[in-house]
Amino acid sequence: MSTTYRTRRPDAARTSWATCSDAAPSGKVFFDEVVVPADRMLGRPGDGWRLAMDLLPHERSTCFWHRVAHLYARLDRLLDETDATDAADDAALGAAYLALHTVRCRSHATRHRLAAGARLGPETSVDKVLLATAEQQLFETVRDLLPGVLELTDSPWRSEYLYAKAATLYGGTAEIQRNIIARRLLDLGRE
Repeated sequence: MSTTYRTRRPDAARTSWATCSDAAPSGKVFFDEVVVPADRMLGRPGDGWRLAMDLLPHERSTCFWHRVAHLYARLDRLLDETDATDAADDAALGAAYLALHTVRCRSHATRHRLAAGARLGPETSVDKVLLATAEQQLFETVRDLLPGVLELTDSPWRSEYLYAKAATLYGGTAEIQRNIIARRLLDLGRE
């Protein structure tokens, strides 16, 4: 369900929609024919995309550490709730742990670069892809090791699983992040 709200400005509108995971609603803000005074502009007219690309690496880069800590807590909860005894279950738990550990190490390095005053760039797209992948892998493991819990009960696992499904969207679609990696880090060209 989508709702449109008028803002204090007649040339701006905000939309909001509910999510299937009961998370805070997402939304968009639209600016139609907005006039920005020259003393309030960032850059020059037409610089919007370049500025957005400069700011994009900072989006969520500092919160990854917290999200990974939350996901580790969920992995611990899964270990408490499952009686995984076979090698396939152990392998799935191990793969989920390694995915979380990988993004944790990457996030640690990014935070230290930021603290040292380094300029973040397109390499933070790697962080975003790793986080989204690890989050989805963890909750797919939950689904596999706790059969029926997501589908047949009103468990808190359900809303977290559904939220994780959107992980490759809310950090900037995985496809866009992979394109940034391919074009700006690996210099693989336009297509």
